[in-house]
Amino acid sequence: MKITKTVNESKLILELDGKLDTRSAPEFQRYAESSLDGISAITLNFAKLTYMSSVGLSILLTLKKKLGPAGTLQIINAHGLVREVFEISGFDDLLAKK
Repeated sequence: MKITKTVNESKLILELDGKLDTRSAPEFQRYAESSLDGISAITLNFAKLTYMSSVGLSILLTLKKKLGPAGTLQIINAHGLVREVFEISGFDDLLAKK
């Protein structure tokens, strides 16, 4: 999986390309958590994410907790199987509203 990072003041944008599964999850978690200093909002762009397992959902919960109650976590451009994972699991409140 490839991760592209953009920081704009207190906002972190991560674009994921590939699969977020058991093999790539530890790398993603380390990368995301090491980028949180001074961050109050995270946007995850899933336009190029082709697959996400339940371990990805676990990481998202961890990131949300680390942001604290005032922090925001938003998913944009989720589609296909990735979007279905959010809808089936009830995590679809993290998806950007259109």
